[in-house]
Amino acid sequence: MGEKNFNTLKNQVYDALFSDIISGVYPANAILTEKFLMEKYSVSRAPIREALTQLTGTHILSSIPRQGYEILQPTGQQLLEIVKFRSALESSFLESYCIYIDESWIKELRTTCINYANCPDNDFMAHWHYNCQFHLQLFSIYGNHYSYKLLEDALNIQTIFFVQKKHSATMDLHLALVDYLEKGEIATAVTILKADIENLLHPDVTPTPVDQDRK
Repeated sequence: MGEKNFNTLKNQVYDALFSDIISGVYPANAILTEKFLMEKYSVSRAPIREALTQLTGTHILSSIPRQGYEILQPTGQQLLEIVKFRSALESSFLESYCIYIDESWIKELRTTCINYANCPDNDFMAHWHYNCQFHLQLFSIYGNHYSYKLLEDALNIQTIFFVQKKHSATMDLHLALVDYLEKGEIATAVTILKADIENLLHPDVTPTPVDQDRK
């Protein structure tokens, strides 16, 4: 098997496994083994191991010696930290690199908002998909691949929680954000972006006393 074919198979296995995890095919905290996954996806051990290694590196799975891989469930504190990280990362990049946002990017961002609006009300998975797509589209404008990967990993962790708990995400702020970007009112756009990210906090997630003291 050539390297290109192996990489394609590895990516297919990763996508299938990740999709099954976030869709709730496997129960929370389930232990997955290489043998089970090889049989389920009808592939050899090598692409399974590659996919498992990648998911472990992004904190979707945890390797348990001599047992397998456990599906991780983020705690309230972890979700709070992810939201704070995303808010700081995305808003600072928007402030610094907004000059790269042109009409073609504005059009693409609006298209994602339209796609979201056309989703059935009960299709939570599609709603969340377009929410993530919007944020990644906006961030891809800056051309920083390292930071983009960090944001993608953070969204993946949030995805597991929000999909399994069926929490909703709204695109109303996204449309407003695009409007202000188009008008060149960046300070307002940054404020809206922060509000949009922090709007995804789980109701049970509240700042710790240390966090409150820092405000």
